[in-house]
Amino acid sequence: MTKRLLIRLIVALGTIATLCQTASAQTFRFGLRDGFSLSWLVGIDDTLPQASFYAGITGDCYFGDRLGVGLDVTLAEQGALCNENSEGVITDYSFHYLNIPLMAHYRLPIGAEQFLQFSAGGQVGIFLSASCDYTAPSVLGDGCVSGSERLDSDSFHPTDFGVVAAVEFGTGNTSIEVRYALGITQTHNGISNTLNGNYYISVPDNRNSVLQIGTIIRF
Repeated sequence: MTKRLLIRLIVALGTIATLCQTASAQTFRFGLRDGFSLSWLVGIDDTLPQASFYAGITGDCYFGDRLGVGLDVTLAEQGALCNENSEGVITDYSFHYLNIPLMAHYRLPIGAEQFLQFSAGGQVGIFLSASCDYTAPSVLGDGCVSGSERLDSDSFHPTDFGVVAAVEFGTGNTSIEVRYALGITQTHNGISNTLNGNYYISVPDNRNSVLQIGTIIRF
């Protein structure tokens, strides 16, 4: 994490804490979130979503019964599964991020303890690492070979900015959330390398797109 991003995170946390202290009838809640995700890269043709998991912490401050703000810190695996290309290479990309979304909440009570919440905001993702698993034709022409490789971190942008929206249904302290995040900045400038003598990817436009379905437990 760069010093600038750390400062922004501290400022965001401080802002939420200040609002909670100064607002009337405020409620602050801390929670844990985890679940299942499907991710793919916008701008790359002939790809399939990659299935993975995420986990993190969340903090929300509510001003009355309906309005609030929230900040999450989530460790997530993203990426895409690229179908067989013209060289016969199939590649499964895994990108690891620490995602920090800041969202505004609108909570609609629908029962004694049930609620429906709509959220939207911005997100910054801090790039941690990237790797790929691949299957490629053997250079000897006798079948296929498979393996994995850690990708050069210098090929990726250190931060991934995006927008995020979510719908959450909750009862008591437990909620089910569906969240979508779309990157608005490039993941990388175009990876160009060889695996087993084959070029596996080199594209100019690639942005993260992630759908998350999971649970939130608040305390």
